[in-house]
This record gives sequence, structure tokens and C-alpha cells, in this order.
Amino acid sequence: MPGFTIHIAVAKQYIKKHPLQIKNEEEFINGTIAPDLNTDMTQISTNKHKTHYEQGEANRINISSFLNDSKVDIKQDYWKGYLIHLIVDDYFYNKKFKEETTEMLKNKDSFYYDYDCLNKTLLQYYKIEPLEQTKKYMNILQGKPKYLELERIKKFIEEISNINIEEHIEKYGGENYEYKN
Repeated sequence: MPGFTIHIAVAKQYIKKHPLQIKNEEEFINGTIAPDLNTDMTQISTNKHKTHYEQGEANRINISSFLNDSKVDIKQDYWKGYLIHLIVDDYFYNKKFKEETTEMLKNKDSFYYDYDCLNKTLLQYYKIEPLEQTKKYMNILQGKPKYLELERIKKFIEEISNINIEEHIEKYGGENYEYKN
């Protein structure tokens, strides 16, 4: 999963770029972080395979399963945020940073060190105040990331926040989802 800082930055940029699509910003941002937290939003989820609607191999998200889940009301901003989270994860791991993900997995490593090295700059750049439920996971380290580059992450945030949720729902609502760039 991209770190909470990246998810919140995407959400904030999405709200800025699509002001008429999101009515309740707090709900939207809560939806954006929900897949990585447990149901009471106090701890990291222990069942990310389920909360991310993964099928088969890790990081392969089935958006159709999400959109057809009986508890999901995609008209609510919370569920729109949740959808953005799933799209971000899928695009991050399987398209934009596929080579870095492959390298990281080959090394039996994770991106968490990189996120911690990037957090301070991203928090400042996107003017993010850490949320109570995420601040303990948004660590700040001085150091150079191993796999991810700051400018590519910023470009990713800008690019993915341009998507149109409504078009994704219409296009992929009844099919297995795969982000097409």
C-alpha cells in the first residue's frame, strides 16, 4: 500500500480538482484511508486481502467486487474515497511503480522506509495535517529512499488525482477492473 501520506495527498488533490464531485471532504478522506485500517479505524488492518478486494496474486484489486458489494453505496463520499484508495493501490503497484515493486519484493523488503523518508516533504508540500488515526503511522526519517523518488511520487499524486471517479464507475462497474492509462 502507498503510505497514508500519499493516499491523503491524492484525496486532497482530487477534492481540489473535482470540487463538485465531493460534498463531504472529511468522509471522503476517511474513505481514502479506510482500506488500510481496521473497522474502528484505530489500527492497521490485519486482513488487507479482504479490505482491498484482492483476487489471486497480491495487489490485484477487483473493483467490480467492490462496486457490487452490498454494503457499498458509491454515491456516498466515504465510498468514493474508498474507491480512490483501491485505484491508487492498483495503479501504484501494477503500473506506475511496477519495476520498483518487483525489485522491492525480490529483496523481501517493503516501501515503508521510503515512505518514512518522503513523509516530511510530502506533508509540507501538500499541506497535510496528519489525522488522529494515521499520525502514528506517518513516521518521518532523514535519509534517502531505496526505491521511490520524490519527484516521481509527486507526479504520481498529480496524475492519479486527475481521474474521474464517475467514469471509472461507469466503465468498470460490471467488469473486472484494471486501470487503463
